Amino acid sequence: MSPGELDALISRHFPDVSVDKGLARTVGVGERALPAFVRDWLISRFTSDGRPDMPRIETFIQQHLPDKQQGNALKSRLLDGDALTILDHYSVEVSLEHGRHVLKIPSLDVFNAYVHESLVRDHPLLLLGPAWGAGKLVRRWDPDRPSRAQIWMDDFRPMQTTLVDIQYFIAQRRPFTVSQWRELLIRSMGYDPDAYTPAQQLWMLVRLVPLVQPRVNLIELAPKGTGKSYVFAQLSKYAWLVSGGIVTRAQLFYNMSTKASGVITKYDAVILDEVQTIRLSEEGEIIGGLKGYLESGEFRVMGFRGTADADVVLLANVPIASDGRPRDKVFFEAMPPWLRGVESTALIDRFHGLVPGWELPRITKNCLAKGMGLRADYLGEVLHMLRLREEYATYVQEHLHTSGDLRDIRAVQRIAAGLLRLLFPDLATVTLESFHEYCVRPAVQLRSALRSQLALMDEEYDPRLAEIAVV
Repeated sequence: MSPGELDALISRHFPDVSVDKGLARTVGVGERALPAFVRDWLISRFTSDGRPDMPRIETFIQQHLPDKQQGNALKSRLLDGDALTILDHYSVEVSLEHGRHVLKIPSLDVFNAYVHESLVRDHPLLLLGPAWGAGKLVRRWDPDRPSRAQIWMDDFRPMQTTLVDIQYFIAQRRPFTVSQWRELLIRSMGYDPDAYTPAQQLWMLVRLVPLVQPRVNLIELAPKGTGKSYVFAQLSKYAWLVSGGIVTRAQLFYNMSTKASGVITKYDAVILDEVQTIRLSEEGEIIGGLKGYLESGEFRVMGFRGTADADVVLLANVPIASDGRPRDKVFFEAMPPWLRGVESTALIDRFHGLVPGWELPRITKNCLAKGMGLRADYLGEVLHMLRLREEYATYVQEHLHTSGDLRDIRAVQRIAAGLLRLLFPDLATVTLESFHEYCVRPAVQLRSALRSQLALMDEEYDPRLAEIAVV
């Protein structure tokens, strides 16, 4: 199928939630970093008869998407009594001490504004972390303290899809072949499928597995510039990504001072990027907590016991030799101490697969999506909803014969279930042959790659994988 024919197929079956990814990338915001779903939203809002109105988009950006240099000028307009509609990534925190919700407006450097309770009820995503949307801001006097004014958000229109008919999405899988559906997903991620071989496309899709499958934990090693973290930063508000720096036990699991659970309980996936530059405070306690959580989904901090379904993903750069493979025979030689050596194998073994990011090319202009794809916010919401459905795990359980190491079996089952959710959301479209080819075989490869590394690091590990067969 030609790119034009695929465009027509996507537009016909996803008319309201697809956009031209090439056009979305041209939305002009200077050097500012905007998530893909914001660009997709702008294109979809100002498109009629299939043609985006670029002048209106530019005008809208200038009027409603301020940069930091405009902050004081906008505050001055609020001071003069103007009402402003600003696009920003707003968030709301609960202040029990003051008995109210506290609104944060990053573009204005305002972190103590007010928001109506009805808006928080209507848009609970504001409580889950930064949420992109159009907020109407006004300044009004505090009735209890007439000499003091406050900034209020009177209205909010999210840029991210919040209501998705998942049955409609599942039903639209049927008109697509496996390769067409795979290319649709690759385009929706922001890439051009023609720039990748079918095998490379599959490894690209594996990056989506932690967003669609509960409690699957992956490690990806790749050279710089292959787009390891892009998907998590751009597609889903349900992913928590930290790049380098210090990670604390309070961040991950539980803050004993505030009595608040950590990000493990609040997101679908927790991603530690640039692992080689990450330092763990209270390293021994975090490693111990991770081992327990990766194994059972439970964690303990002093007297607190919690459970979660979040996936854990480690992303790291790895030195590459002239043949395109990692330079060191033991890939983890370049990792920080807590991921290097015999003592780290107990932690690494609890991850389910090693993604061969070195097999993917560096991102160039030719790798970027052209033509129609699903809106990024829509895809992110679909992935979140698919992970809540049980039928895919049931299918895997019923069609795999397994024996041997329990961690191997669990790893293959979870990765295969994730790929099944992605490639065959309508189970009526999957055959045993396609299940083996596109779901089980890649899962076995990912687990085998990890087990081979464990055997090199510690002779107690057998490089052979558990017996896995499709029945």
